[in-house]
Amino acid sequence: MSKDFVAVVPVREGSERVTNKNFRPFHNNKSLFDLKILQLKKNNVFDKIYVSSDSPKVERLCKKFNINFVKRHPKMCKGHLYPWPVVMTHILDTIPGNPFIVWALTTAPLFSRFKDAVNIFKSSNKFDSLVGVLPKKNFYLNKFGKGINFNPGQWHPYSQELETYYEITGSIYIAKKNNMLKWSYWFGTKPLLFEIMNDEAVDVDTKKDFDLAKKIYSLNNKK
Repeated sequence: MSKDFVAVVPVREGSERVTNKNFRPFHNNKSLFDLKILQLKKNNVFDKIYVSSDSPKVERLCKKFNINFVKRHPKMCKGHLYPWPVVMTHILDTIPGNPFIVWALTTAPLFSRFKDAVNIFKSSNKFDSLVGVLPKKNFYLNKFGKGINFNPGQWHPYSQELETYYEITGSIYIAKKNNMLKWSYWFGTKPLLFEIMNDEAVDVDTKKDFDLAKKIYSLNNKK
């Protein structure tokens, strides 16, 4: 398997739910953007780190961190103006060559085990991609109160007997660039499920998410 792994960080300057989400202070005067770049550098497993944005501010930050800024068309940074597969294809087309792409999202500040994921993916030829997942053994009901993965009543099993379900998180995705272009998606039909922990799965989408992630990150760093 090729050793050519690059990290891709998609960043927009605007935010619909959390004002200035990627750049407001998160921990020790560092932003979500700052922390993600520092995490990627600390893992020391990437040939290059690319940041995709249309923002002059982001371009300046990339120079500060000595990483690669790739220009994204402003229309591709306008929230939900285009479906994600279109935006993804546009971003991938700006990345040189055909490396393995490791998507690293600023909205997952508590996940930093990129080296572990890359090394596990490198060690196996069985999978076409990798996706960070949160394993769950919970009891689920549909909107009608009917059991989805169990039979309520006298047949109720112990949770250990349930089939494990895997929640897709925004922590990490890996695949070859040309395959992602072919799929127009993060991962393929034979993904390696890279299990992460509950706190690593916190996704910053709202102000409450931001505050929760901030508290957990602070507690983890005190330890």
